[in-house]
Amino acid sequence: MASGLFILVLPAATVIPVGDALIVLRSDGPKAAAYGMHGATAAVMLVIGTLLLIG
Repeated sequence: MASGLFILVLPAATVIPVGDALIVLRSDGPKAAAYGMHGATAAVMLVIGTLLLIG
């Protein structure tokens, strides 16, 4: 039961690095940090969460 809930939490947590990227962009921070660090983290989390859901 707990592992099933964890699988649903990971894709939902993808919103956090997306929000961080938006904060960096809105505060005129470096675009490389926004896309490279936060965007890549969100993409990896989304892929892993999706693979866990379909696997």
